[in-house]
Amino acid sequence: MKNLFLTISVLMAVTVFSISSCTRKDIEKEESSKIENTLKSVSLWQDSLKVDPAKLLVSLEQANKAIDSIGYPDAGYKLWLVQSDTAADYRFLINGYWPNQEVYDEIHNHELYKNATEEDEELWNNMYQIRYDRFTRVK
Repeated sequence: MKNLFLTISVLMAVTVFSISSCTRKDIEKEESSKIENTLKSVSLWQDSLKVDPAKLLVSLEQANKAIDSIGYPDAGYKLWLVQSDTAADYRFLINGYWPNQEVYDEIHNHELYKNATEEDEELWNNMYQIRYDRFTRVK
């Protein structure tokens, strides 16, 4: 009985160690495969029609899903609502993050991206883009 208990304990310990090793390796592999984003796009939008931010967020999520499908899950867009006391002329800020200019161009020229953004083109046309800039990170 003692030997059976010892054998089961050793097998459990080996199993737990194996599972934790695989998990740790998977996490390390995932972290090493992430692409470092060195290009940022920032656009400011004026909105006299008071477009619902939730609609814009859904639109950007569709674009982000397309970007993920193209193979760049670490790239995409984030939507920010500008606080009215900081900039009266702006309502939305859209922050794009990209590995580099080449990937930016590849994504924006890809059919999946074009199809995802085409659907909401009228929504975006109801607003006025005041400013658009791209920035490269200094290393």
